[in-house]
Amino acid sequence: MANQTVMTLGESALTGWRGAAGRAVARPVARRTRFSEEQVRAAIGLLVLGYAIYRIVIPSFRAVQRDRRRA
Repeated sequence: MANQTVMTLGESALTGWRGAAGRAVARPVARRTRFSEEQVRAAIGLLVLGYAIYRIVIPSFRAVQRDRRRA
């Protein structure tokens, strides 16, 4: 159950040009590994999602730290 939820989350993160790139990469990677194409797409989607969160969270933490130093 949880595994399917993670896979759905990863695949849903692949939209737009990132989705096109992820789908294009997933098939050759799946052929060369023991993972299915769906699993590879989910992993790529989770990486994209994680990077997007990182790009939002790090500047937010820096802004809070900067405000604390000024106070």
